[in-house]
Amino acid sequence: MGLNVRMCGVLNLLADEGALSQHEIGSMLNIDRTTMVELIDELEKAGILRREANPRDRRSHLIRLTAEGRAKQRRAMKAFDDAADDFFSPLNAGERQALAGMLRRLLTPPDHPLKKSSP
Repeated sequence: MGLNVRMCGVLNLLADEGALSQHEIGSMLNIDRTTMVELIDELEKAGILRREANPRDRRSHLIRLTAEGRAKQRRAMKAFDDAADDFFSPLNAGERQALAGMLRRLLTPPDHPLKKSSP
């Protein structure tokens, strides 16, 4: 698909949140400014997203998925889900849910509230 993990993170965030500024995306995904510019440039060049004027702040641009970008994000998400299903196939649903909960506890900072997830 020609996407790396950070690119998928940007696509998934935009699919979930809608248009955001480069700064907002970088802050939410913990990506430094230089890397963020490179990612956005590459994704824009590929026709996956576009920059548009930010009506709330003339100094920044909003980043929005294109129709091609939305389609690519859905395909990438399906490929990821299929790979995860294959990888975790030895575990039953209860074991998967227990593992997900334990990993979430390990990866969530102590001062950050945990969200309940659906199985």
